[in-house]
Amino acid sequence: MARPKKDKTVRIEDILDEEGNPISPNKNTKDLNAQRFARQVEASYEGDATRPGRGMYAGMAHPHEFLVFYREAKKKPHRGAPWGYGTQEELEKEIDAYFEFCIHRRIAVSVAGLGAWLGVSTATLGYWKRNRETLPYYESVELAIAFIHGMMEQGALDGNVPATIYNFLARNYNGLKDIQEYTVEPIKQLSILEQDKIIDALPE
Repeated sequence: MARPKKDKTVRIEDILDEEGNPISPNKNTKDLNAQRFARQVEASYEGDATRPGRGMYAGMAHPHEFLVFYREAKKKPHRGAPWGYGTQEELEKEIDAYFEFCIHRRIAVSVAGLGAWLGVSTATLGYWKRNRETLPYYESVELAIAFIHGMMEQGALDGNVPATIYNFLARNYNGLKDIQEYTVEPIKQLSILEQDKIIDALPE
């Protein structure tokens, strides 16, 4: 039985890179393989609204998705205290809805976004997290913000979140501080005899 012949059809993406430059036959690099794989993934999501984007974790969402988020968040009533939700379970239900909405649409989760979804400012959300008088709601908010911080860390480790942006967000919302420790040791005072020895050793 004869071996099947290979398809020798030349495709434009095999001879030109994404910028239209000729590809060297010997340049079968990892970057080119990654480009081919990306094209395959892109094609597999053709016409699919849930296709991955190109942002923080799996990607930045389509701009329209941010408009949808704004309209959804605008419907939320403004609440000055967490017990405005009635129960801790109701608050957690809203928090879960926020994460599900954003992650499904590839929108990067953030403390500001969570506050907008819950109908409060970031300052109020931070107060809920810091003030143990808001228990048991305190626990739900603290966990949600910790999850957001973890997502930011993962984005930084993956190289998708610049270090300067991560430091800014972590300082503002997660209490990150640069602490330098110094050890101060008392200076031993020289005795009169030691001082005299030093003076005698000095050249005249």
